[in-house]
Amino acid sequence: MLESLRSFGHLRSVDAAALTVEAVIATGNVARDQMVIDPAGWDFSNYRRTPVVLWSHNAMAVPVARTIGEVQAGPNELRATAEFDREDPEAVRLFGKVARGYVNATSVRWLPKRSEIRALPVEGGGERDTIVFVEQELLEWSFVAIPSDPGAMILRADGSGFDVEAAMREARGEGAIKPAAEDARELADAISTLITGD
Repeated sequence: MLESLRSFGHLRSVDAAALTVEAVIATGNVARDQMVIDPAGWDFSNYRRTPVVLWSHNAMAVPVARTIGEVQAGPNELRATAEFDREDPEAVRLFGKVARGYVNATSVRWLPKRSEIRALPVEGGGERDTIVFVEQELLEWSFVAIPSDPGAMILRADGSGFDVEAAMREARGEGAIKPAAEDARELADAISTLITGD
């Protein structure tokens, strides 16, 4: 079963006066685990209703920022601008970590909707079967401290490893693909509760 996943990005610019950060939050590059997220396949419809930005994907904590403007899907990247909550001392403190360069990376949590196997060129010639996620829903994005672990480019939302071979079998139709709708609903409810206080 495909579950909600994470993928890492990086910062573009920081505006200390406005407490905003523009970031590339995902790309369409082949990740180190040989998977691709197609930038044209993003669904932001639910995210627009609760455009939260978390710290290290902690959905149980109050969001530290919100996305302002639209999330932009370019030819090979997903960009967003976070506005930190200047009325929240913890959010201001965390913004300082970003502004001073102690935290330089972002990560998206997303729910795969449809994937396929494509033979993509590899460095040095030839091709390799690659999982390409062609439709996916953005659940949230976060500022993260450690994006450079080669095994952490694509992770399950709970932080555990992602079984590439099992996903390849499912994408080939060798196993039933079931969306993690219940997990996504629970996350959306938790985020909504954090925002509204209900």
